[in-house]
Amino acid sequence: MIVQAPKTSEYTRLSFTTGAYSWGKVRTGDVTAIAQLAIVSPGGIAVAPTGALSVVPAGQPRIIPGYGLLAEPSATNILSGLNNIAPVDASGWTLLNSRPAGATITVVDDTAALQAAGLFADLLAKGVMTGKVIRLYNPSSTTEFAIPMFDASGGKYGFSAYVRCLSGGGYMTVTGGGGQSDTFTNTAWARVGRVHNVGTQGRIMVKPLSEILVILPQAEVDRITSPIIVTGSPVTRVADVPGITSPILGKPHTIVIEGEMALQNGVERTLFELANADGAGFVVSRTTDGALTANLRGGYKKPCVPRLIGPGRFRIAHRVGIMGHSIAGAGISAHAPYVSVPAGLKTLTIGSRRDGSLPFTGWIREIRIITEVSRDQLETIVASPADAFLPETRRYVSPTGSDTNDGRTPQTPWKTMANVRDPLQFWPGTHFYFERGGSWAETLLPTNRCTYRAYGAGAKPRIGQGQQYALDENGASDFRVTELHFFGAKSRGINCYGASGVMIDGNEISGNGSLTDNNAIAVAIRGNTRKAECELVSKPADVVVSAFATTESALTGEYAVTCMVGGSGSATRWQVKRPDGTLVTGTAIGGTAFTSLDISFTISGSAAVGDVVKIRSKPFSEIAFPTSALAEDVWIENNYVHDNVGKAAGDAVYVEGVGGICAVIGNLIPPPLGTNADCIQVGRNSSLYVANPAHAIIRDNQVAAYTGGGKGAIVVLTESCLIEGNVVRGNNFCIGFNAITKAVVRWNTCYDSGLKDYSWGIGIGTEFDSANVEIYGNVIRDCVRGITLSGITTSTLTQPGRVPRSQSRSKIIVRDNIIERCSTGFFIDRPTSGLIENNTMRTVTNAFDVRATTGPQGEPLVTIINNTVA
Repeated sequence: MIVQAPKTSEYTRLSFTTGAYSWGKVRTGDVTAIAQLAIVSPGGIAVAPTGALSVVPAGQPRIIPGYGLLAEPSATNILSGLNNIAPVDASGWTLLNSRPAGATITVVDDTAALQAAGLFADLLAKGVMTGKVIRLYNPSSTTEFAIPMFDASGGKYGFSAYVRCLSGGGYMTVTGGGGQSDTFTNTAWARVGRVHNVGTQGRIMVKPLSEILVILPQAEVDRITSPIIVTGSPVTRVADVPGITSPILGKPHTIVIEGEMALQNGVERTLFELANADGAGFVVSRTTDGALTANLRGGYKKPCVPRLIGPGRFRIAHRVGIMGHSIAGAGISAHAPYVSVPAGLKTLTIGSRRDGSLPFTGWIREIRIITEVSRDQLETIVASPADAFLPETRRYVSPTGSDTNDGRTPQTPWKTMANVRDPLQFWPGTHFYFERGGSWAETLLPTNRCTYRAYGAGAKPRIGQGQQYALDENGASDFRVTELHFFGAKSRGINCYGASGVMIDGNEISGNGSLTDNNAIAVAIRGNTRKAECELVSKPADVVVSAFATTESALTGEYAVTCMVGGSGSATRWQVKRPDGTLVTGTAIGGTAFTSLDISFTISGSAAVGDVVKIRSKPFSEIAFPTSALAEDVWIENNYVHDNVGKAAGDAVYVEGVGGICAVIGNLIPPPLGTNADCIQVGRNSSLYVANPAHAIIRDNQVAAYTGGGKGAIVVLTESCLIEGNVVRGNNFCIGFNAITKAVVRWNTCYDSGLKDYSWGIGIGTEFDSANVEIYGNVIRDCVRGITLSGITTSTLTQPGRVPRSQSRSKIIVRDNIIERCSTGFFIDRPTSGLIENNTMRTVTNAFDVRATTGPQGEPLVTIINNTVA
């Protein structure tokens, strides 16, 4: 099937570099004419990336033509008592009594050098600067000249100034442990400074035999920003805060921002926050480890692109879709498709969070908001500029490489996975590229938040031949594998246990497993789940009970194990009754392990006839969820899973005990070769088993069940599910599902399910209750039963426990389906309520086989109306 990529539509483009602004049909050169854009700005001095200064009227956006909108946080120049831009005398500059003999502070005119520097032309032209500067002169050949500037005991201060050395040099320092800047000796005007640690006093230090000119000195908390003019008292400049308010942000969209940043390492800086009226939304930031990160506010899933450090330009993009979001920069992307997008997103705050915290310092060149784009388009959009990213976002691996290379380019690749497995060699979020046509007889061990993919031309890179697993999650989460071929592993192509945020898309998984391996599965994603538990309630004094356990098949309540033949040791015989009084098949022998479908134990010691041991099977509601090896969120999309084998299981895709979102989309799965193999099985993911019960999305897969076994094609046992658009060839069944709280099964094509006399196209057939089900728009052909609302066993597993009754099927809506060439159109043998209407049946022997006589407790039996039988 060929799908044409949607045309990319642009909602807005705001170019602060060219002065061209558009929103919808509005085209203007006046930024204030864009109603959706509001910019809180202080005006004042703005510094360009070149260092050139310009002055902007108070309250106007600090837009620098050719460079963009300056974004800086609020800052206060705490220097007092002096005029830092147009001094007329040395007022506010302190001469210490301990200064070297002859040391002076004076005012001189340096207009010519200021003009020649290329930094101050606009300020001089507008009369903001007069050409007058401060001269610091130290004639001593042995002693430094210290000029105290501010009290530095209140925090970490950024201390800066523009200086020119007529002779010698100097430096800036904070006494009392605050540290000092590098020595400056520049003979042309330049800005110098440093963010100092907490200390005692900020000083300018003039080296012996030095003459230094100074203008625009500044001291501010925590960072160095554009110069703030003071003429006697400290001055505060408010933050630059551009923001956009529009309902288009609540639709699927992509935000693209191009900007420029100075070196910013080891600190978190916010690029933007996207929020709704309640404050829910996404924060896109440069985190303390230098990663470009997108995070759902209050969440923990953080797709990232590494090493946005600066200085330099960047273009980044954040995509928000119906399911999840993505972040991209430097030509690579990271995804969290399983994150639920908050409703009503409307406000975009650029350069900081909404409360002004963790602000970005730099220049916003352009903002675009376009429609949601594909992953490939996303990476193309942000391919350049990217010089603010260090060249550490990628690592390359090639059969012709060397592990002594740096791995950072296709020309210097690594050879093996030794470095790929070593987290000291790369950063979280790194993309690893394996050369196409290459083969690695190694196991891929992913690392948190990294991506593994292909480069070059030719066949997908082959990984895993001869290993136990081609990929083993290695305790990692939030990783993605794409465009690879997991081939020839002894047991499993992909194996994950306790991994969250796993994305497997666009891969080939084939030739894995063994006909002698009961655990062989092509793709296995598993997490720890709540399991059945029991407790010993009572026993006779001389009886020892060990190794007692119950299974999920056990009824909740007390099992009574009664001595039928007394004595000691192996002479005793015991009978087991369930909580409902029915007998468990078999007799327990003293000292010998007893095992049945629902209970097991070993009884030893001495007992008399009539002695009773009581073992209580607990309800799931009393059993704690596990705390280790938990798994949430898996996305398996557009993979070709074929020619994998297994002795017993052999499933193509097996997802168990995974909460959150379980998505299996667009995969091609020919028959998996295993006697108990399903094409897709998603199970043990409901509130019975995991703390964050799963919603499953099974969409647009093409699958065919293995006809040499006894299973079917698609099995989904979750809290809720959406099963749509699949083409399914069955065997014992096509689609079997049981969602406890909500299920939609629609637009599927199911055929050829006739192994047993009960085989079906679409159906509920499990030991759990099910409610709020919609089945519509499906086509079912050549099955024994078209649609079945049934179950298994005479008991039902619920949160309060396993109870001895049939499963209920509550509020089931079945409409607008086509059922052809089936023995039975509808089969219903469990208490069912709801509506079956407007279905069409052709060449169906028995349209309705309804054996249920009542609905679930308190509900009427299902209504059947307006169906067509031809």
